[in-house]
Amino acid sequence: MDAYEHYRNCRDINKILGTINDMMVPKGMYTACHGRYHAMFVTDMAEHILTSLSYGTRIIELGKIAALLHDIGNIAGRWNHARKSAALAAVFLDGSVDFSPEEKNMIVQAIEDHSTGKNISSAVGAALLIADKVDISKRRVLPSETIDAWHKNLLEIEDVDVHVSSKAIIINYITTEAFSKNLLVSEYTKGFSLPIKAANYLGCTCHFQFNGKEYNFV
Repeated sequence: MDAYEHYRNCRDINKILGTINDMMVPKGMYTACHGRYHAMFVTDMAEHILTSLSYGTRIIELGKIAALLHDIGNIAGRWNHARKSAALAAVFLDGSVDFSPEEKNMIVQAIEDHSTGKNISSAVGAALLIADKVDISKRRVLPSETIDAWHKNLLEIEDVDVHVSSKAIIINYITTEAFSKNLLVSEYTKGFSLPIKAANYLGCTCHFQFNGKEYNFV
């Protein structure tokens, strides 16, 4: 069993991923999924980005582990969740899998930085940042009794397709006719600026599309 599979099959990690959403959603309030669905989406997306850019198998594996663990700190509350997730991930990384100090630090630092992008220092961190921020669609919407206009707008995003080449990362959102780009952009500025920063770290430009038509956020 490789290192990623070890953590993906870990009973304690799966218990956390299965519990986070219930811990985060008081009755009548909206929040996005930070549990198993989101963790697996981000894991698959980080793998896609690193594989497409021809990184080695070990870096890809470290990226998948960072993605799997990046939100587990939400089990202790949403505030400062990236730092909590990094601290909890460090505990799991001290287990039976053999990591070099550099590899462990790469995973922990990527997780701690994934919310703000202030200190991107590895391909693992850059890929995690992009993968996390592009996950906005109705698949992330958790059941709620009330929903405002911004969150209702997320229900109009059907899916996201990310194309990666050696020169560019193209993020294409598939939306319904009712979707409002202006509403999304006004509320989600950081969500678009950080993938641009991370793509630049990877040596790529970053482009956003809606239904195949490019949209410039800057």
